[in-house]
Amino acid sequence: MNDRNCRICSFPSTLFYRDVRTFFKCPNCALIFTKDIPEKTLEENHYKEQWQSTEPDFWEKQVTNLISYFQNFGISPNNHRILDFGAGSGELTLELQRHDYRVTALEPMTDGYLKDQSYPFLFDAVVAIEVIEHLPNVWEELEEIGKILKPGGVMVISTGLTNSFIDSPDAVEQFKGWWYKDDPTHISFFCNQTLSIMAEKRNYTIEIFGDKLFVVKLT
Repeated sequence: MNDRNCRICSFPSTLFYRDVRTFFKCPNCALIFTKDIPEKTLEENHYKEQWQSTEPDFWEKQVTNLISYFQNFGISPNNHRILDFGAGSGELTLELQRHDYRVTALEPMTDGYLKDQSYPFLFDAVVAIEVIEHLPNVWEELEEIGKILKPGGVMVISTGLTNSFIDSPDAVEQFKGWWYKDDPTHISFFCNQTLSIMAEKRNYTIEIFGDKLFVVKLT
């Protein structure tokens, strides 16, 4: 695929911003993306540094928010199985388990990729906290997630959405100052328009909650 082709809808995209990396914006779904991906060892070292620097109360806040979304979608402690996709250091898994949720952790750096797993059951929900912006093959990963979800299962996904500036006349300037794009492992930046196109392409139902989280429900 051409470096300018959108990784969500394949539209030829235009140059949006360049610093140490080159970013394109899709004219169809408004995804901002780069094909400049760190070398594997540098990427893994970056992740490990982040795991060590994350404060414990960060995961407590994440779980408090997640529980409210679980309740909206009928996901309850003890009764439902959850996959923590891209589990990192495992802190989110542990915090959810402290609240009596049945959670399985999957961290590709230590456990291998989802496509290589063989779980003896299907999951009711998959949680991906700050993961999707890292994925070079978004559709492939979502398809693999779909295979391990029960019918009617949900994906709870958090990432920094670009809604606050994507349609602004000074969108490039706002993106330039956006700390989220400076993480060298963040390669895709989504907005509501992107999610709408994704829902159309895969017949998903997507509910968006603010500018940080959305829930994909399989139909």
